[in-house]
Amino acid sequence: MVTGYKLQRPVCFLLRTTDYRSKLKFRYEQRYLNCRHASSDSNNDKVKDNIYTVPNALSLSRIVMSPFVAYSVVSGQHSIALALFGVAGVTDFLDGQIARRYPSQRSLLGSVIDPIGDKMLMGLTTASLWYTGLMPSWLLCIILGRDVILLSGGLAVKYKSLDKFSLTGLFNFTDGTFEVKPGWHGKVNMCLQLGAVISCLASPIWSLQDSPYLHGYLVMTGIMGVYSLVQYILTYKKVIGKIHSKPQWMEQSNKKS
Repeated sequence: MVTGYKLQRPVCFLLRTTDYRSKLKFRYEQRYLNCRHASSDSNNDKVKDNIYTVPNALSLSRIVMSPFVAYSVVSGQHSIALALFGVAGVTDFLDGQIARRYPSQRSLLGSVIDPIGDKMLMGLTTASLWYTGLMPSWLLCIILGRDVILLSGGLAVKYKSLDKFSLTGLFNFTDGTFEVKPGWHGKVNMCLQLGAVISCLASPIWSLQDSPYLHGYLVMTGIMGVYSLVQYILTYKKVIGKIHSKPQWMEQSNKKS
């Protein structure tokens, strides 16, 4: 009996110790989450008031330059168009780096106008290249169609997750309710698209319109664009499947009626 008591006592002690540690861990996690939530709220309040920033100015300059790039392509000034596109790409790189390294330069306005500037630059440039015969129509459809489908998928997910329907809530992608992080296929596709646009812009300057290497590169860009689009569609499908079948605001209105 004594031996049994000695064997049972450490087990009970370990059980009590484990239970106590789990309680301490739970309390610590709750305090950490509460502090993190409070700090994120304070940071969001600061971000909302921060509008006049360097990244915002760079993003606006990219939006302004986009029509001039397209006009230069249509008017046959390919060297100017290539130079403007390069400057616009540098502004895209700089505003991202500044926003990451300096939190005081982040803003909700910047999170909206930055992708708008990117899409305007790519959309107008590719459209002008297709109009002048420097880019095939099938590649234009893949580039622009991919962006339209991704935007439609994002709006569908936002529509499903809304507590109360409103246009501002539907087009607000900065509230953290929906975020799709770009995978390796998205990053590779973006690099290939940039290379394709630069190659098409430079093709009349260096007489590369009939180059088999350029055509092969454009085909590879199109294949990667389709693959990336399929992967994002599967991701959207999984996200929508995890959300309830009807939007919350629609379910609440049905209950009231």
